[in-house]
Amino acid sequence: MYRSLLLAVAATLIALLLGEIGLRLAGQSYYWAFSKRPDPVLGWRPPPDSAAWQRFEGRALVETNALGFRDLDHRLTKPAGSLRIAVLGDSFTEAVQVALQQTWWRRMAAQLNSAGCPGIAPRTAPGDAPRSTEVLSFAVSGYSTAQALLAWRAHARQFSPDVVILALFIGNDLNENVRALDSEPLRPYLVPARDGMRLDDGFLRSPEYRSATRRAGRALQWLREQSRIAQLLIQARDAARMASLAASNPEQHSAPQEPGVDNALYQPPNSPAWEAAWQTMQGILAAFSEETRAAAAEPLLMLIGTGAQVHPDSAGRARFAAALGLEDLGYPVRRLLDIAHAHRIPVLNLPARWTQPSDQPPVFFHGLPGSMPGFGHWNANGHRAAGEAAAELICWLRSRPPPG
Repeated sequence: MYRSLLLAVAATLIALLLGEIGLRLAGQSYYWAFSKRPDPVLGWRPPPDSAAWQRFEGRALVETNALGFRDLDHRLTKPAGSLRIAVLGDSFTEAVQVALQQTWWRRMAAQLNSAGCPGIAPRTAPGDAPRSTEVLSFAVSGYSTAQALLAWRAHARQFSPDVVILALFIGNDLNENVRALDSEPLRPYLVPARDGMRLDDGFLRSPEYRSATRRAGRALQWLREQSRIAQLLIQARDAARMASLAASNPEQHSAPQEPGVDNALYQPPNSPAWEAAWQTMQGILAAFSEETRAAAAEPLLMLIGTGAQVHPDSAGRARFAAALGLEDLGYPVRRLLDIAHAHRIPVLNLPARWTQPSDQPPVFFHGLPGSMPGFGHWNANGHRAAGEAAAELICWLRSRPPPG
C-alpha cells in the first residue's frame, strides 16, 4: 500500500515537473497571477526582476526592475548633464497592454532625445557633451492618485528628477482616493487634515493584507510568481470569469455606462462621499506641487480622459452627455484645471487636445484588438499621441526663459 502511494506521489511530482518545464518552454506565463504582491507602504507592488506575459487586453511581455516597477534599472545618481523625468500613475502609464517601447513615456523620451527641442535636444557644438533625457516610471496598474504620491515619496524622489509627471485618469482616480467610494482592501488613502494630508494605512490591519503577509500567504504568492502551472490555472479562472460576464444579460440602465467608470464624476458632487473625493484630490495635488518643488523638481499634471470624453464621434459624446442630463462631459476636466491653476501646476490636457475639430479621419486612442473601439486602455495610437504631446509640453517648459 505504501509503495503504491509512494509511486503515485512520485508519478504526480514527475508529471508536475514535466508540465512546468513544458509550459516554460512554450513561453506560458501570466502577469496578473502575481503582480499584486503586498507592500506595507503602497498597498501592493509587482515583484522585482520579474517577467511575464499579459494577454487579455492587448499583448505584451511585462518585465519589472529591481524596485518592482515596469521599467529598466536606473542609477540613483543622475548622470551629469541629463534631464531626468519621473512618471507616476496607474495602468495607463504602466501600460501592460503594449510593448515597453510603445508606452507613452518611452515615446516621450525618444522624441525629447531627438533633434529639434531647444535646451533638451543633443548639443552639437564642438566640445559639448550630449544632453540626454532619462525617463523613470513608478506607475502600477490600479494605483490611485494617493498611491502615486506615496510612490513619489517612497521611491521616485530618491532619484532626484528634474520633472515629475503625474498621469491622472479621470475615470477612476477620484473615487479610488476615498474609502467610501472604493472597494480595494489593500489600498492606502490620504485624508485631508489641518496640517496637510494624513495617511490612512488601515489596509495594514485588514484581513486581506494580514492573510497575504502571513506564512501561508507568502507561500501562495511565491507559488504564483514561480509556477507556470499555477499561473495557467489562474489565467483559466480569469478567462472563465470574463467569458461569464460577457455572456450574461446585465440589467438595462437608463444611461450609458463605460466599464470601470462611475458616471457621477461627470457632474458636481451629489453626495458627501463625492465632495470628499474632490477635497481629497485638491489636497493631493497641492501636496504633489509642494513636495516636488521642495525637491527642486517641476510638477506636471497629465489629464487622461475617459473613452467617452475623447471618443472621435462628437455626436456620440453629445448623446452620452444628454443621456446623463448634462450639456457635456467636461466638468471634471474644468475642475481639475482650476485646482492645478491654483497650485501652479502645468497641465497636459489630453481630453481637450483629442477632441478638437479636425478634417482628418477619426482616430481611436482607446481600445485594443478584441475590445470595443474607443473604450478601455490606450492602444498604440493613444500612447503615440500622448507621448508626442508630453514631449511638446516639456520641450516648451524647459525652453522658456526663466521668470524675472
